[in-house]
Amino acid sequence: MVDIQGYLLTKTEGKIGSPEKPLSDLGLISYRSYWKDLLLNYLASYTEKNVFIKDMSQEMAVNAYDIVSTFQAMGMMKYWKGKHIILKKQVRQAGEKDLLEEFLERQKRRRADYKEIDPKCLNWRPYVPPPPSEEPPPPPTANKNKVAADRKKAKAASSS
Repeated sequence: MVDIQGYLLTKTEGKIGSPEKPLSDLGLISYRSYWKDLLLNYLASYTEKNVFIKDMSQEMAVNAYDIVSTFQAMGMMKYWKGKHIILKKQVRQAGEKDLLEEFLERQKRRRADYKEIDPKCLNWRPYVPPPPSEEPPPPPTANKNKVAADRKKAKAASSS
């Protein structure tokens, strides 16, 4: 099962996430399915002429390598004239819809009880360590000397 909440937390932290590697075959299938829906949803709402993997990665909190490998697995990325090109429309056999059209139709057909995680409901703040103190820590030898002096005082107090 894909850790969607993990991606949500990663995005909230302003970081980019990826599952632990190597993935099992079934793990890769699960993550690719999740990434595929994320990418197609992104492209469906994208209006600019050029799309950049780095921007997609930042916006979705998904590692760029995972994005590229998913586009390649879907047949939506080609290498042309020294650049990787994302193909929004695919050349398919007659009568077949491209992946983006299929995705949009699938979203329209979803059952009324389909649930998605609402990011606005996430009530979590990343841990922010306190700032370092202005005073440098004492050198280790000073601590040893203080501990030794404290022991001597305690021993003297207990023997009197």
